[in-house]
Amino acid sequence: MSKKSTSKKPVTKKIASKATKKPNALHEKLIKLFVRPNGATITDIAAAKFKYPAIQALRIAERRGYKTSVSKKPGKLTRYIAKRA
Repeated sequence: MSKKSTSKKPVTKKIASKATKKPNALHEKLIKLFVRPNGATITDIAAAKFKYPAIQALRIAERRGYKTSVSKKPGKLTRYIAKRA
């Protein structure tokens, strides 16, 4: 019977290159709208050519480190606000 080798070859892991991502211009535009003192309304978000729900745009800001909130006063438009956390 032949002996099996107990020594293992070192395992090398492939390291993925960390290529820097180009910032998304639309996301930057949305964050600028949310950071304004009054925040942004749905019409502001639509004018920025964002075709998805406003809550989705707030999630983008949250992923970038902003604290978000929604302000709805009776008889007024809904305001979407983001502040630096």
